[in-house]
Amino acid sequence: MSAPPLRLPPKKMGLVVKTSSPQAIALGQQVLSRVKEKGVEVVVDAQSAPFLHAEPGPSRAALGREVDAVLVLGGDGTFLSVTRGCPATTPVAGVNLGTLGFLTEHPAERVWQLVDDLLAGNVQCEKRDRLLCRVEGDDSPQEFLVLNDVVIAKATLARILTIDVEVEGEFLSRYRADGLILASPTGSTAYNLSAGGPIVHPELSALIITPICSHTLSNRPLVVPLNFQVAVRVHPGDEDVYLTLDGQYGLPLTDRHVVRVLPEGDPLLVVRPPNASFFAILHDKLKWGDWGS
Repeated sequence: MSAPPLRLPPKKMGLVVKTSSPQAIALGQQVLSRVKEKGVEVVVDAQSAPFLHAEPGPSRAALGREVDAVLVLGGDGTFLSVTRGCPATTPVAGVNLGTLGFLTEHPAERVWQLVDDLLAGNVQCEKRDRLLCRVEGDDSPQEFLVLNDVVIAKATLARILTIDVEVEGEFLSRYRADGLILASPTGSTAYNLSAGGPIVHPELSALIITPICSHTLSNRPLVVPLNFQVAVRVHPGDEDVYLTLDGQYGLPLTDRHVVRVLPEGDPLLVVRPPNASFFAILHDKLKWGDWGS
């Protein structure tokens, strides 16, 4: 995938840390000093700033619009908190200090090489498709930028939902399930994978529709072209239903709402480790056996 023009080497670099991780905080303080020594301005998001004893910058969602590149120290959740407002010209690099780390691909032991490469503009970036989620039914529609997934599920009790899905204006199915996941290829290795959905290579332009614990055994995950518009409605009587976006933000849904998922033309640029392949990452993260076995 070709990437849009970058503002590298960066004049301003964003820094975000997982604030519940002492390791991420300690490493963040070191990175902050190192980058400043190189003469590059560092902007720390408002949530991370008190832990790094730095001047607070914008929110995580707004950080990417004010810097030339962003470095995230944490897990995939921390990474996703940055991506909602990040423009296509701001690459994001993630150092894994969490658990699985499909998005934060760089290991902690390689952080200094990554910092030096980032400051030199010597990095490999990959374009990742994002989704635009539009919620209609209130006074004015709300729109959200999503990298991984849009999830509709119960907020509290584990009761079955009835969910109608249309694809390109045509009725697809009435799901009776615990919920529904609409995932991008990048999000195919997140909640979608746990719910039995397929793994989709991130270079494919696709949308994955995966029911969560469907009551009808013939309901299976479906992959459609990314440029197809999908509309979702919950039925009257379904209470305490929530829409969750990338596991970061949620809002209540009722039967008066329509959730539309469309392709977003503005992709996210992810800084990849050198010579890394998607298949090597699957092998490493999911432990799919040894090479040559």
